[in-house]
Amino acid sequence: MGTEMAMDCRGTLDELERFLDQELPQDKVTEVMGHLRTCPDCQDTFDFHGGLKRIVSMKARAEEIPGSLITKIKDCFGPDWVD
Repeated sequence: MGTEMAMDCRGTLDELERFLDQELPQDKVTEVMGHLRTCPDCQDTFDFHGGLKRIVSMKARAEEIPGSLITKIKDCFGPDWVD
């Protein structure tokens, strides 16, 4: 059972950003939500990432972002960055 849980956690975490961005097909959404309901560790990760995403979004709308911060963010995302 431990191996199954690790695979479920890994799969959930692999899909977390797409889940938060509402980019998953409904069957994957159902799988992720089901796992989040039963796994406190993944739920904590989801809460953290969701909260961070909301804060960044709010700040981005409210304040001008310094160019140096944008450069650092782009460096973190690497090839996943989309202008």
